[in-house]
Amino acid sequence: MTEGEQSEDEAFRSEIEAVIEEDDIEEVLGATIEIALGSSDPIWATECLIRLAQHPDTDVRGNAMIGFAHLAGRFEDFEKEKALPVLEAGLQDLKPHVREQAEAALGELKD
Repeated sequence: MTEGEQSEDEAFRSEIEAVIEEDDIEEVLGATIEIALGSSDPIWATECLIRLAQHPDTDVRGNAMIGFAHLAGRFEDFEKEKALPVLEAGLQDLKPHVREQAEAALGELKD
């Protein structure tokens, strides 16, 4: 990774962390997808999605669930073992949307 790429990645992380901290739901919803589709670091992205999978907002939790499938599709070294317990827990969520997203993501990870 070049210095410019590293700086860009650090800026991306800082921006996402700030959005999560501010907790504006619309912003967090978008950031959840950005994490899954835009991060160059699957370990950091996985940790963020794990945190967001516990968010009080149903849609944020659902986005986090499907985000794991996006990461798995983008990174060969994606650590499924970290996501699987979160996705399994998502199958028990009170909200159908979260359960459906967890089920879809598990289907992608098992393929």
